[in-house]
Amino acid sequence: SHVNEANPFLGMRAIRFSLQNKDIFCQQLRAFLRAGAEGDTRIMFPLIASVDDFIAARDIVYECMDELEVGNIPFNRDTKLGVMMELPSAVEVADELAHEADFLSIGSNDLIQYMLAVDRTNEKVSKLYLSHHPAILRSIKRIVAAAQTHGKDVSICGDLSAEPRMLPFLLGVGLRSFSIDIIHAPTVQRLINATMLKDAEKIAEKMLDM
Repeated sequence: SHVNEANPFLGMRAIRFSLQNKDIFCQQLRAFLRAGAEGDTRIMFPLIASVDDFIAARDIVYECMDELEVGNIPFNRDTKLGVMMELPSAVEVADELAHEADFLSIGSNDLIQYMLAVDRTNEKVSKLYLSHHPAILRSIKRIVAAAQTHGKDVSICGDLSAEPRMLPFLLGVGLRSFSIDIIHAPTVQRLINATMLKDAEKIAEKMLDM
């Protein structure tokens, strides 16, 4: 049902909606699990604000797995469960989320938007949407470090992942997986191939000190 909210960006959407509407969520999850019966399946939960959010979602996935097993329906028991890191609160508990989840993905568009309280589609404040803001750089470093500490995969998506001037920083803090639009793939691949990792690490270190 449609819900009229004054500020939908901060409202009932993504994992919040799913956890409040378990029947719909379970239908989706069972379909994902069945579709991945023969493959390397991953499910990522968006707008996770706390470890509790992730654990609640994970528990529902396990319930769905048990239901499919009882029904003798093929599914992938080894489906990996991950977190879209896009909220400041998730960054603050990045270490705990990296411990609990199978993988992390940095949602750069929303991370910048929520971290800086800037709607990038609003022309009046769009100049304040800064991918190189120190808080953004440090958050990305913190997420990557948490994933590395716990031996979990970490990737980045959103506009930042294809921003040429930011690629050395992203490589320098340890990111190796980029989810980008196919249109940007040749350019990004060319830039990555032309970058020396030692140089990128020095650039990242310098940027983090600013």
